Amino acid sequence: MSSLALSFLLLCTPAALLDYAIPHWKTETNFRIDDAYKWTYQATRGGEHAAPSREAAKKWLDNEWQTMGDEPQNENEWIALCPNGEIGRLNLRPFKARGGKAVDILDAFLASSREYRSEPKAFADAWAELGTRLKKQGFGNVTHKEWQRLDAVMKKKDYPAVHHSEHYKKTYKPAYRIITLNEAQRIIPN
Repeated sequence: MSSLALSFLLLCTPAALLDYAIPHWKTETNFRIDDAYKWTYQATRGGEHAAPSREAAKKWLDNEWQTMGDEPQNENEWIALCPNGEIGRLNLRPFKARGGKAVDILDAFLASSREYRSEPKAFADAWAELGTRLKKQGFGNVTHKEWQRLDAVMKKKDYPAVHHSEHYKKTYKPAYRIITLNEAQRIIPN
């Protein structure tokens, strides 16, 4: 096994993912278990679930691009979802504000959904590890009781993608696309 492949495996373990993500989650006051699930899902599965076709992805992006507004201010343009940064959220507002084009995000999003290897087992392992950690100690609104509630619902559905919590949506008005670091580097100027 190459050293690059070994470093990838070490950085994407459930423990490493949660060690990276939880401190970020703790900074967001209206973060809920649904949002932890969504982050974990996106970090391990990518965004392919949101790209059934180019036409559908374009329609969704065009609508969001026109209606997202300019609040909140001071968003980071790129938020890595895992410690090695291989996949993340490209926030639409700051990208648009500096002159980015919707077609560039669409192309990057679709390319990312094709190239990123979705790992259902990685999600299941990280989600279970989060449950174990929350049993020892929760934080903010993210508790073991809430993890159990959501896990019971999602397990019956074979752990699908979910939306952000209503609290998160109201506070942060998320508008982003999940793309790989390679695609982010291609469309975000240095």
